[in-house]
Amino acid sequence: MSYDYQGPASVITASRHLGTEAVERLNESVDIQMTGSGKPTIVRLSFQTPLQWPGHPNHVTVNLPDGTAVGGVIVEIERPNDGPGFVTFTVDD
Repeated sequence: MSYDYQGPASVITASRHLGTEAVERLNESVDIQMTGSGKPTIVRLSFQTPLQWPGHPNHVTVNLPDGTAVGGVIVEIERPNDGPGFVTFTVDD
């Protein structure tokens, strides 16, 4: 599967830790650029406007307009309060 995509998508940022209830934040209609490579697959998701994040986020899911969902565990994150940022995550494939 190709993980290359540019355009609007819904992005769910989540904090999922054992022994606690999951906390999720839905970011609807976000303009993103997504690219993936390697094995295991690492996906980089770039966004131009800040996303909403729960405390201690460790998971992200991207829901594309065609109904496809891509998600995984966060590897690296840059999430400024006032501008563009990115998150990289692993994909189980």
